Amino acid sequence: MARVQQTFQNDKHEPVYISVGPREECFELEPGDKLTLLFDANDFGDSIRVNVINERELVLWPNGRNGQLELSFNGRSAEGRSWNFKHR
Repeated sequence: MARVQQTFQNDKHEPVYISVGPREECFELEPGDKLTLLFDANDFGDSIRVNVINERELVLWPNGRNGQLELSFNGRSAEGRSWNFKHR
């Protein structure tokens, strides 16, 4: 497994919403905000699958060890910056 880092930045002039599966967490990124995922990716296939829901919503599916997934928000821990889905 390779250690992978992937950063998503909001370059729009309005908030965008990024969910990270299967953790059921969602992040609101204001203009200029960055969400970074760091994890051990599988040796095959895409490291991250991105589902585009609409122009302001993405769902990210890391392909690797989810227990090893680290999230940072603007270079700091993402803890406390997300909310859990109310519906499945």
